[in-house]
Amino acid sequence: MSRSKYSAIEKLALINEFESSGQSYTSFARQHGFTGMTMSRWQERYKRDGIEGLTEARKNNHYSKVFKQTVVQAFLSGEGTTQELTMKYGLRSDMQVITWVSKYNREKTVTASPSRKQVPTMARKTTWEERIQVVEYITIHKHSYSEASEHYQVSYQQARSWVLKAKADGYEALTDNRGHRKPKQELTDLDRANLRIRQLEGQVADMKLLEDFVKKYQELQHKG
Repeated sequence: MSRSKYSAIEKLALINEFESSGQSYTSFARQHGFTGMTMSRWQERYKRDGIEGLTEARKNNHYSKVFKQTVVQAFLSGEGTTQELTMKYGLRSDMQVITWVSKYNREKTVTASPSRKQVPTMARKTTWEERIQVVEYITIHKHSYSEASEHYQVSYQQARSWVLKAKADGYEALTDNRGHRKPKQELTDLDRANLRIRQLEGQVADMKLLEDFVKKYQELQHKG
C-alpha cells in the first residue's frame, strides 16, 4: 500500500477545512483527490489519538494471536462495526479487522503477526512510575500502544487506558492508591506541581508541531 501524500499537518488542515465547509465527505474529498472514507478515517484517528493518529506508521505493528481473536470475537458477537472496532482497539485500518475475520471464517483461527517477540496480552501489576514511563514512551517518544506493550511487558489495554487517563486528568490519574507511591489524596501541592511540570515538558515538541500547523493552515486560508 502506498504511503499517504499528505503530511500529518496537511491532514489536520484538511480536517479543519472540511468541518467548517458544510460539505459532505464525498463532495469535499473528491475536490482534494481522495475518498470520503479516507476523510472519515482521518477524523476518527485524530479524535482518538490526536496529531499522532495522522502520522504515517513507521513500521508494521505486530499483533498476538490472542489480540486478533479478541477483535474477531468482538465483531462476530456484534460489539461494533469494523470501523468502530478499529477505533476501539487502536488499529490503523478497518481492513485489518476485515482480513482477520475473513481468515477466521475460512480457517477457524487466526495467527500472530510475524515477530521475534509477541506482545503480551495479560495485565500485570505496575508501579505509578512505570505507568508514567509507559505514557511518556507513547506520547513523547511517539511509539505505538503495541510497541509500548512489548517494551514494558504490559497489556495493550493497560497502555492505552493510562495514556487516555493522563491526557484527561494528568499523571495524578495514574495512581492506584495501593501503596506503590503516595495515594492521590496524600499528594501535596508541590507533588502536583512537579507532576504537571513533567507532563508539560513532554508536550514541548508537540507545541512546535502545532505552531507549524497554524502556519500551514494560514497559508491554505490565504490561498483559498
